[in-house]
Amino acid sequence: MPAHPNPDTLEDDACDVIAKAMRGLGISTGRLAMQTGLSIPAVQSALDGTLDPDALEKIARALQLSPPALVGLSSYTPVARAPEGLHSFVTPFGHAGANAYVITHGRTASVFDTGTNATPILQFLHDNNLQPEAVYITHRHPDHTAGIGSFGNTPVIFPEDIEHGAPLSPAHPSLVALDVSGHAQPARAYFYEGLAYPVCIVGDSVFAGSMGGTRNPSSYQLALQTAHEHLFSLPPETILCPGHGPLTTVAMEVCHNPFQTSSPRRSRNTGIILR
Repeated sequence: MPAHPNPDTLEDDACDVIAKAMRGLGISTGRLAMQTGLSIPAVQSALDGTLDPDALEKIARALQLSPPALVGLSSYTPVARAPEGLHSFVTPFGHAGANAYVITHGRTASVFDTGTNATPILQFLHDNNLQPEAVYITHRHPDHTAGIGSFGNTPVIFPEDIEHGAPLSPAHPSLVALDVSGHAQPARAYFYEGLAYPVCIVGDSVFAGSMGGTRNPSSYQLALQTAHEHLFSLPPETILCPGHGPLTTVAMEVCHNPFQTSSPRRSRNTGIILR
């Protein structure tokens, strides 16, 4: 584990994306070779990190990924800045660390996940004389929940506590829960429109240029569906705040995320999917 994770580094590269899609579709290396017309060594070479554009395009088509996004992933650098009132905290976990977030509202604050150590968040709250109104958890994986015990009597809201589309706080009616189950079940993202730009804390449902891994094909299809319907349907300028790696936006991920191959209809007002 790196002593100083780099949160600006993408969580996944092309070989990670390919491996996640293969696992999600239940496709072996041999079967992928047959579907692409590539040799097994060529497919394995892509899985090992060789970035041959022609091979990546064939693999992307076979895995129902976006070929331009997969080929361009090695040079993808999302450009998104946190609006005033949104604060991120990175704690050690893997090469990019684990992200947690705080949104401030006057003298109160909403905390989203805890990372592997809540000390940086607690220090920030103390230094700025902020009272946490609740800790909202995107999913129960330990790299996102390890610091829960440090918040004392602060209410902790878990994904199973809230339904999709439900407002979370009478004091902040524009804070809404979104179902992003798939990587974990259940899982929730938290969409907020009270800052200069709308923001959505998405956990591991979407990363800049990728998405969280899934255990089996049914979970994979669920992850694609909930991200497509509930995240990529948000306003294009929405800042996406993932559990690992850099901030991004809906607009950038629609163009650069290999798992995003089409755009759903958008709600003009709430950002919730139109049914």
